[in-house]
Amino acid sequence: MMVSSLLKSKVLTTVPLVICLLAAWTYGQQANKAWPDAYPKKGENGVPESVDKLTIVVDSWGTSELNPWTLSSVSFLGDYFNLRLMMQDPNGDLAPAWATEVKQTDDGLTFKLNPNAKFQDGTPADAEAVKLNLEGFMGNFVGQAGYETPTWNSANAKEFMDSIQVISPTELFVKTKGPKPTFMWQLGGNGYHLYWYGNPEQLLKGPKEYLLNPAGGGPYKVKTWDPGNRIVLERWDEFWADYPHWHKPQAKTMEILLVSDPAARFALLKSRQADIVYNLPWALARRLARSEDGVRGVNPGKGDVWTQTYKANGMLVMTFGCPIQHREAAKPEGRKDQAGVNIPKWGVSEVCKDHPTLDRRVRRALNLAIDKKAMSEGPHFGFSTPIGSIFHAGSFGSRPERVFEPTPYDLEEAKRLMKEAGYEKGFSMKGHFGQFAGRPGIPETADFIASSWEKLGVKVTWQEHDPSDFVRGFRAGVFSWVPVNLQTWGRQDHSGVQISGYHATAGYVGVYNDKIEELYFDVSATSDPEEMKRKLAILEDEVLQLEETFPLYGMSLVNAYSDRVLSHPTVEFSPHFKHYDLVLLRK
Repeated sequence: MMVSSLLKSKVLTTVPLVICLLAAWTYGQQANKAWPDAYPKKGENGVPESVDKLTIVVDSWGTSELNPWTLSSVSFLGDYFNLRLMMQDPNGDLAPAWATEVKQTDDGLTFKLNPNAKFQDGTPADAEAVKLNLEGFMGNFVGQAGYETPTWNSANAKEFMDSIQVISPTELFVKTKGPKPTFMWQLGGNGYHLYWYGNPEQLLKGPKEYLLNPAGGGPYKVKTWDPGNRIVLERWDEFWADYPHWHKPQAKTMEILLVSDPAARFALLKSRQADIVYNLPWALARRLARSEDGVRGVNPGKGDVWTQTYKANGMLVMTFGCPIQHREAAKPEGRKDQAGVNIPKWGVSEVCKDHPTLDRRVRRALNLAIDKKAMSEGPHFGFSTPIGSIFHAGSFGSRPERVFEPTPYDLEEAKRLMKEAGYEKGFSMKGHFGQFAGRPGIPETADFIASSWEKLGVKVTWQEHDPSDFVRGFRAGVFSWVPVNLQTWGRQDHSGVQISGYHATAGYVGVYNDKIEELYFDVSATSDPEEMKRKLAILEDEVLQLEETFPLYGMSLVNAYSDRVLSHPTVEFSPHFKHYDLVLLRK
């Protein structure tokens, strides 16, 4: 049995008998523990209790959609007007949100909810609301009220849940399809935010009506929504939560602007038209004051722009998609995975029918020709870390000897392999990448790879895609971005979640074969932490031995702040922006 008891008034308690907490919140243990004592506090020592406005400029917020039941990819705006069952506090530790207690066994999970929780239209945020959201994630309302498609990761939700029972207004039981030790990392909000819980009263009116008044349960209301450009959020003064890590914000208005040009983002900050820039280019960040030299996330008092870095917030891998297209297209239609989810029929793209990268020697050569350490030290200014793993540094199940040991650079061996494969003079091909929220360094990587491959006679022309389109290109049965792509993965603190991409019905597919598919379901049902680690290592080795996906680097991301910002308490390791509702500012 697993128990995580999370709330006694404002005191956080964690009971460590837990399957769900397998990772022991590794990065929480590593994080700076200065919060909250070393941070400014509202209404004390001259810090205003309330300020009028906070303006944040981001490079991306994920997909420009708000409805949590129809998202085509992740959209991190939901953190501020919708709900999650649990969350991280700024130290990275598991903390209560909508749920105050979770108990998990091999049969399922029992949730106890905060009795004060409500939505902005006054309706109760109760157990029935959780149930309806979970059903919405599974796509149960498609065909009703104008819902045409489910959320992008609905297949994942279906794999996890068998049935949902409301026990009382503040308690429910979710029966899982066998042991699901990573449930809370998938659906609960423990790490990477993948699902947001909205107001069923508004959601059941249909997608169009919902946008008129989302009326979520979070600390802000949606006031103005200009998709792809701007959102204005208005503080909900009746916000029900009063935790140290989640309460009524200081800023009456939070404005978030989407500005793709990095120079324009920085100009807005320098001219004081913005208070925070998310994802400052590394070339600019290296010259600015770092809060980590004092208390991470607290203004260092230099009277100018300062920074805070999210470490290991994502990774980039180089993936060759033609082999998996051939492998899967050879299989019959009508298949289902072990959870009973339909496996789409694959096809083979025209470019993949007879492509050089079908030869393992060519793929190996192209990887050996990339000097990953030189890339990190050069165009990445030391803000990236060369890696050799599909798992994130410090995550549960990752092996340091694998993570921090990238494949070697060996140009001579690469040339020998190309000659042996019959491509001594090289060839030309197209590559694909997308630029994502909080995933810096990707265009620079594409350029570095292109120049590296020229030494083999290989000419690659890179095409940049809208991030939402790029994600859709990795749907099960699709895998559009061939013959080569730079596939990015946001940080997962539990590698049991990371592997959810490496199987047949994933919403965002990595490479796999039949053995990896079997291992995925075996690992996902393993409750014992040490046994799970052992199986995760086997699965990772199977993925890497295909030599179809090659880890390149782990990312870090720099947040930049104007001198008006006194503090931004947030986690040290994160795949996306968090805790903007905790920012404190001068008047």
